[in-house]
Amino acid sequence: MESFSLDLVTLIQSASGLAKGVLFLLFALSVITWGIIIEKGWVFWRSKKARKQFGDYQWNSFDPEDLRRRLNRTPQASVTRVFHKVYQDYFATHRLEGDEDALARLLQKQGAAEIARLESRLGILASVGSACPFIGLFGTVWGVMRSFLNIGTWGSTSLAVVAPGIAEALIATAAGLAAAIPAVVAYNFYLGMLRTESRALEDFSTDLLLAVRSRKPQNSSASP
Repeated sequence: MESFSLDLVTLIQSASGLAKGVLFLLFALSVITWGIIIEKGWVFWRSKKARKQFGDYQWNSFDPEDLRRRLNRTPQASVTRVFHKVYQDYFATHRLEGDEDALARLLQKQGAAEIARLESRLGILASVGSACPFIGLFGTVWGVMRSFLNIGTWGSTSLAVVAPGIAEALIATAAGLAAAIPAVVAYNFYLGMLRTESRALEDFSTDLLLAVRSRKPQNSSASP
């Protein structure tokens, strides 16, 4: 294994300038990809954890302040971020309280903003997943061309003549796939998580609207 690693480093060092540029680009895209994968994994994990903690909430005893305190336990969750904004604009000020249409618009607006936040940078994963194989293929073609140029220069098809170019081509292919595969897998996985978050926010909005509507008769009967 150590010998293979040393041979790989030697091959990269002996690669042409263009091939090194391709490999460096693929390496940079791979680093960006893994950064996004880790960051989004942490975000979605926290939201999933919050949904589990929030799943047993009793909407029939809904109280805005109580719900806000409960959601404060998971401040970075999607439902928490949405409700905090709605709480500030609707429940805390009492300016819009009683206007169900205003509440529905607030929930829709904040839910869309939260989904957009979760969706940010996922497009980079899709772009990396689709572009990296072609970048690697460019390096592959260049390596094969280098092998043919060596054959023309040396007038020989021996392994010593063609091996550097072929090795350069194979390394570029492997690097392109190594960058693309995690990006594609992560993009599809997080797309499914995003749909789950979207449904969870829709359910939360529906439950909140129904809970607010059910409090009206209680408030009316409680008033003199």
